[in-house]
Amino acid sequence: MPRRTEKSLTKRLLDLLRPEPNRDYTLWDADITGFGVRVKESGVKSFVIKYRNDRGRQRKITLGKYGHLTLEAARKKARIELGKVAGGDDPALKRKIDRSAKTIADLCDTYYADAEAGKILHRGRAKKPTTLKIDKGRIERHIKPLLGSKRIDELRREDVEVFMYDVRDGKTATDIKTKPRGRARVRGGLGTAKKSVSLLSAIYTYAIRRDLVEHNPCQYVQKPADNKRDRFLSADEYARLGEAMAKVAAFGTHEIVCASITALALTGCRRGEILNLKQTEVDGAGHCLRLGESKTGPQLRPCGETALKYLAGRMEKHPLAPWMFPATTGDGPLINIRKPMIQICELAELDGVTPHVLRHSYATVAHELGYSELTIAGLLGHSTGSVTSRYAHHVDHVLAATADHVSETIAARLSM
Repeated sequence: MPRRTEKSLTKRLLDLLRPEPNRDYTLWDADITGFGVRVKESGVKSFVIKYRNDRGRQRKITLGKYGHLTLEAARKKARIELGKVAGGDDPALKRKIDRSAKTIADLCDTYYADAEAGKILHRGRAKKPTTLKIDKGRIERHIKPLLGSKRIDELRREDVEVFMYDVRDGKTATDIKTKPRGRARVRGGLGTAKKSVSLLSAIYTYAIRRDLVEHNPCQYVQKPADNKRDRFLSADEYARLGEAMAKVAAFGTHEIVCASITALALTGCRRGEILNLKQTEVDGAGHCLRLGESKTGPQLRPCGETALKYLAGRMEKHPLAPWMFPATTGDGPLINIRKPMIQICELAELDGVTPHVLRHSYATVAHELGYSELTIAGLLGHSTGSVTSRYAHHVDHVLAATADHVSETIAARLSM
């Protein structure tokens, strides 16, 4: 019989419906909008409903097979399910979640596997191995222990807030052996808690894109404000730091650490940018560092003449090393300067000085010298600086001159 797309369904009509070759078709009921019967090529007839959820996506649900389910029972079931839709529910999504019974731990594993495969982008690029390692740590040491057993559709905003404060207060703190000579000391704290919530939010955004959930429970979570990182070195503190490093170097200990701290101070670079700096990335003629990897990808970074001369001196001491600051053992770069830097700062009677403080201090010196925020952003490699343009191959002469002035001023304060 010819196929019609809409007609009042009756038992007699359902019995007369015949399959069509090489296709399935659906006859929709004229009495209940969105209710119909699907006839497969095999001849199987099933009651279905279709609707649009509150995000405008069309969904379909199979209510049951004709014969196992009567027309009147199917109509009743259709009205119930469509009533749920009118109330804001998404029955199809709930069924999908119920079938998969996906927990937050499962979702984290799926997310991480796709991130490792380069399918999840951050700032338009696949996540770097270092970022993936950090994500893995937050998933395994914070998210899974506290939330992993929950189903993904069960998580509520209040659960996320409890999770955040539990991490902050050290509920996931631990000290575990990771390698024959390695340990992982998980302390928690506010910064870790907030970043773990941000990662969890990214994971739920991924789940929404995959049609696993409708809403992100991390949305609208109120995060406590950080203590503002406004620590910077005064001229006197620079002098004390320089004196302490000179004393340490005189004893012949932590020589490479002191050198890396000096480079951090003179360039304003991030810790990883300096520790992973290769000799081939130092461009004296171009007045810059040609960083193969930074927080925002490959980048040119203005570098002052004083800093370049200091780095050139380092290269003369280690002409065969690929790294500017090679590790004392092995063939890789220097990895961690945290403990020796604490010891050096204790000798200098300085509190709260980290590599980031040196970067902040570099920017503060530039500000003291009268340079604009836009120029300082260019010095630090922020996205607002013209030097970070994907089309730039040379450092702007204004930024080069500024970097000269700033590095020279900091070197003087360090008494170099």
